[in-house]
Amino acid sequence: MIFTLENIINSLAGVLTARYPDYPVYASPNQQGTDYPCFFIFFMPSKIEKHMNDRFLRDLGVDIVFVQQRNIVNGNAEIQAIAEYLDGTLELFDYVDSSGRTAKIRTFERQWQTEDDEMHYQFHIRQRVSAPRNNELMQIMEENNASIK
Repeated sequence: MIFTLENIINSLAGVLTARYPDYPVYASPNQQGTDYPCFFIFFMPSKIEKHMNDRFLRDLGVDIVFVQQRNIVNGNAEIQAIAEYLDGTLELFDYVDSSGRTAKIRTFERQWQTEDDEMHYQFHIRQRVSAPRNNELMQIMEENNASIK
């Protein structure tokens, strides 16, 4: 299974659209043409730690931002309902790679807060990954006909 940032975004977008199919999900900030209410998925500072045997621990910070029109009636109730849904579904979510295979991904340090009528739902994904190995096997063996005198 191949673990990529693009597949993480697509998998999280699938979680969001399963419950909120009318809310668009964006992977980058739009300057114009944003339809509200909507979600944005951003990566926060992340780190990679080297482990044994070409393995790494990849710690990805993720921020899902819910944006709606400002000062609307029951806007805070909508934020709380979305936070409640994400609390229930993001402890373990389905990761789908580009070939269609699925795996469960656990999230850590989940928290949410509101800032300027926007909800920021932040968490970490800690996934062990391995670098692809490029094993070059010996193709030709050179014969050395040396003798000892």
